[in-house]
Amino acid sequence: MPCTNEHLRELNENELSILEEHQMTGHGRHKCCQCAYNQGYSQGMLLQESITLDIDSLGDSQAMIDGRHKSVHQAFALGYKDGIQTYINQQR
Repeated sequence: MPCTNEHLRELNENELSILEEHQMTGHGRHKCCQCAYNQGYSQGMLLQESITLDIDSLGDSQAMIDGRHKSVHQAFALGYKDGIQTYINQQR
């Protein structure tokens, strides 16, 4: 079952493949990496200095397109990095 949340930005198959496979039992298991990426991206775009991955707000998913069995923590960090890069690019 895929996540039913709206994702403003989505990781493609290549980007998902760089995330580590990890069940993260109790810390993101069966949660959506697309949601985690979007949380990080939003916080990066705002240049937030205190960032937080809210695992409980991530959509539930067991679909490959949502990063099944991948690290939501890494997806969040990638989103944060990409959000900062977008912010920088917009300032040029």
